[in-house]
Amino acid sequence: MHSIHDDWCEAQRRHQELTSSEVYTTPPLQDSDTSDSRLRGNDRNCNNAALCYRNLILLAEYGPWIVAWCFFALTCGGFIKGALGVGTPLLTVPMMAQVLPPQMAIAIMAIPVVVANIWQFALAERSTAVVARFWPTFIAILIGTWIGVKILSTIDEKALMYVVGAAVITFAILQLSRFHPHLPERLVKPAGIFFGGASGLIGGVSSFFGPMLITYLVSIRGLSKNQFVSAISFLYISAVVPWTLTLYYFGLLDQRLLIYSTFATLPVTLGLLIGQRIRHSISEARFRYLIIIILVISGLSMLWRASQ
Repeated sequence: MHSIHDDWCEAQRRHQELTSSEVYTTPPLQDSDTSDSRLRGNDRNCNNAALCYRNLILLAEYGPWIVAWCFFALTCGGFIKGALGVGTPLLTVPMMAQVLPPQMAIAIMAIPVVVANIWQFALAERSTAVVARFWPTFIAILIGTWIGVKILSTIDEKALMYVVGAAVITFAILQLSRFHPHLPERLVKPAGIFFGGASGLIGGVSSFFGPMLITYLVSIRGLSKNQFVSAISFLYISAVVPWTLTLYYFGLLDQRLLIYSTFATLPVTLGLLIGQRIRHSISEARFRYLIIIILVISGLSMLWRASQ
């Protein structure tokens, strides 16, 4: 029986044929003493246009079912981002990984998560107040990420995932019980430095930036749903921008995937707009409950990752 997996295998075969074919290979520029800079500039424009056209052809070669499924997955990810401010990669990457290699699914999310978080923060109310309150956490994430990447080869990632995953689930369960651990206002900034550094450290090792940041924000008493979305979007910027640059630096986000990732911004934006409208109809209590569910799923994902 023909399946989406068969489409993927066929697309991979065609991709190899197209990338090795002279028809779709961009010819190198030939500089000569007699050619002026304007002609060379035109050649570069033609080469860029040919490269973009080739990537569009390759994208079409993945088959309508794979493209449609990825469009649906990306729209769902944008929807949950718009409604709750979190959960896009948590939902979208596993869905796309059903028809694409996991590394490719992760790389495709690079541009959409950057655009979604910058957009969501830019539209937030009282964004300057969010910056004033959470800038220490923002800086701590950057420093923690740098440390996490530096110690990546020496740390036991599985042990870290087990400990943090179990702690996140325990915290979420406590939040659903009668005992609600909250941070006093005087400790919000100092705790932000700790949680931001821990988030960056864990994210630098494993790409799981979210759980510690969600845990931190849920602990702040009186943080409304819109304030939560504003804060998490602001803090995510300090995580996803360096993460995307790292993917590009190490070649995991090559030119072909960069174009796919750019196209992926469209369905994510569509879902984001729909989700933002839905958020207005969600009560504060239900919003908090949904965020805690996302936190539990994040913790379970960390435990599953550690068990592999």
